[in-house]
Amino acid sequence: MLDKILLGHNQFFGVNHLEAQTGNQKEAYFSDISRIMDIINFCFENGVQAMMMSTHERARLLSEEIQRDPKLTKNLGIYLLVPYAAKYIRQANEKGLVNIVRDSLSATTFQEKLGMFWRGGVGLLTKDAKKILTAMIDFEVAPFINLNLRAIFLHDVLTDLVLGWNMPNVLELFAAHVQEKYRAIPAFCTKNLPKLMNLLEYTAIKNPLMMASINKLGFQVNPSREAFEECLHTNQLRLLAMSTLASGYLKPGEAYEYLFSLPHVESVVVGVSRKDHALETFQEIRQNWYVIPSS
Repeated sequence: MLDKILLGHNQFFGVNHLEAQTGNQKEAYFSDISRIMDIINFCFENGVQAMMMSTHERARLLSEEIQRDPKLTKNLGIYLLVPYAAKYIRQANEKGLVNIVRDSLSATTFQEKLGMFWRGGVGLLTKDAKKILTAMIDFEVAPFINLNLRAIFLHDVLTDLVLGWNMPNVLELFAAHVQEKYRAIPAFCTKNLPKLMNLLEYTAIKNPLMMASINKLGFQVNPSREAFEECLHTNQLRLLAMSTLASGYLKPGEAYEYLFSLPHVESVVVGVSRKDHALETFQEIRQNWYVIPSS
């Protein structure tokens, strides 16, 4: 069963899709990891006991901090988003691919390193997409393996690349590996939900867990709000909704009244950086949740 409300992670790492200055200010404020933990613990005590987490550089430190608290380690559900694409682009320019791999493996045991190198190395030699993909996933998941992983999402950069190349088998490989190795829900983040659902018709993946932007204003909703709504009405899926407040253009009440009138919305991820904002947002979500259609 999915958690209904997830704490977002963008605000902790300085990601703001509207104002870079605001993002930089929050990044500076949350550079103190104890401030992130303060928000996580506050949300946990107020019933939001799950969070989205990317494999951002700071996320490894956050993972280590969470593991210092047995209660959070056991009970805080983590919905992991892999890979953090911007990290690889920046690191490749700064220190090369070899050092990227070394850093990714630093939290793994010697035996795990050998296994990953074997699968990845053989994959490069044989051009076996399965070995390359699974090795990449394992690199990314390694620092978070001891957390309560409930779902692992393929980042929209890769999901939509696969979509553009029309390679549904890659999505099946990802789903199978996540289920078999991590016993987590395989899931997909996308910027084009209707097109991705069409591609999944050629796979064995049924009733998929998807994460995509949806809001009343159509902000970052692709290809359009109307196409997105039609997709929800004509497909069987579980949606984790993001960007629901349209980067602050919508008030929570208005945003969630619209969101929960749509079918198949099973979870919502919200980014909060203040306790008063968290309480207001959680209250609005819970008050409007009753209008979710049963099918």
